[in-house]
Amino acid sequence: MPDKMTPLSVRMSADDMAMLSALKIPDAVTPSEKIRRLVRTAHRQQQGRGDYAEALKVEEERIAPLLHQIRSLEASHRVHSELLVHLLGWLPDMTATAMSSLAVFEKKDGVEKVTENLAKTEAAMAERIFGLMLTVLQFSLTPKTHCYREEAISARLPEILEIAGLLEAKPAKKTPKRTTKSRGKGEKS
Repeated sequence: MPDKMTPLSVRMSADDMAMLSALKIPDAVTPSEKIRRLVRTAHRQQQGRGDYAEALKVEEERIAPLLHQIRSLEASHRVHSELLVHLLGWLPDMTATAMSSLAVFEKKDGVEKVTENLAKTEAAMAERIFGLMLTVLQFSLTPKTHCYREEAISARLPEILEIAGLLEAKPAKKTPKRTTKSRGKGEKS
């Protein structure tokens, strides 16, 4: 048995109504269907912030129309960019990681707990960023097979190699760990 529908009256400006009419939402044609879909989507996005799997699903759904359009264009023009497809597949994971990692923070958490959670978030984000960097560098071994235009990767390769050479010649020094100390009333920074 379907849920009982509750009528809702909404006043909208002509501009807002024009935007709603122009809005393309899959399986939603009427203003009522569009508003229901928008409310469900907003709810899922808000609820998904604390859960990586749900946040990933929401982000993948958000990027799916763009990825679908790119793949359709590639198929019809017989071209392919592994770089572009990989990056668009990476974005939802990165966003979901950030959203779900940062959701653990609460105002009542002490400085040590917040610092620990920030460090975990930073580590999760760094893991994904360096994974992307490694993949792009692997693509640079044979750029023609991974991009529409070889220059998308090969043009930046000399810069990357120069930086890698500098890092190899003089590795970054490990800096001492900073600690955050909470200050009491009247203490100066």
